[in-house]
Amino acid sequence: MKKANTSTVSATTTTDNKSEIESHDLSEVSNAAAPQHDRGKFNEILLESLSEELRKAVKELVKKAGSAGHVDEHGSWDFGVEYDRKRGECSSLNWDAYGIGRDCHTGQLLALVQVRQFHRKKTGYWPSIRKNYFLLGTNEDASIFAHSVSANVVHAAIRRGADVIKAVQDWIFEGDYSGMLRQGDLAMIPCTRRPSAPRVPKRVMILEGSHRLKANVIRQNGAIFAKNPNLIHIPGTHPEVQGENRWYKIVVGKRADFWRFAAPTVD
Repeated sequence: MKKANTSTVSATTTTDNKSEIESHDLSEVSNAAAPQHDRGKFNEILLESLSEELRKAVKELVKKAGSAGHVDEHGSWDFGVEYDRKRGECSSLNWDAYGIGRDCHTGQLLALVQVRQFHRKKTGYWPSIRKNYFLLGTNEDASIFAHSVSANVVHAAIRRGADVIKAVQDWIFEGDYSGMLRQGDLAMIPCTRRPSAPRVPKRVMILEGSHRLKANVIRQNGAIFAKNPNLIHIPGTHPEVQGENRWYKIVVGKRADFWRFAAPTVD
């Protein structure tokens, strides 16, 4: 059973509640300057171009994301190659990093990775290659999340020289991530005016089965709007989030479709 996280993140106050991570101290790495790196022929980040400390931290993050003991759903990612000499059947699972950076709110280390499956049924057959893209990071309780994201968003950000991490965060929450308050897969986006959506009679809602929203007023028209909102994560993985006495749109982070050979975690 997970221990509830009792700290609070507000629109005006931030916490310094850093998780204790085994082996490499990812929090120290996350406080470093934005990493310099080189890219390969497929726009993958060349790990050898990173500092030794950052390279080890990224590898550790991927290792933990692929360990069934640290994730909610997808089980292990067994990287490596299997080969049947008699039939000529070959399969492999590999990964490359396409983005490395820090969360603009928490400063935690984030990595955008491609998990790639190669399979050839028999010698002489055309192989199939399937790819998933995940944003990896560390939750407040030291568990690892893997959030599936769009390949198009990743490669478009690379082509225009943009911050890949920020680009996928903007895509997940459909807005400027830097201006939001986030709790796991949910975010609160400040509104510039009172929403026109109809007012609902209740002041408390359960979202996505795991987030309790409480507000002075709630309006809903498909989208959910809340004034002076408070979010509590029922399982206790994420800290409480308190908005200001203003209107916010409550957004559930979207996920890209993915191949089942490497699935994302659930919040």
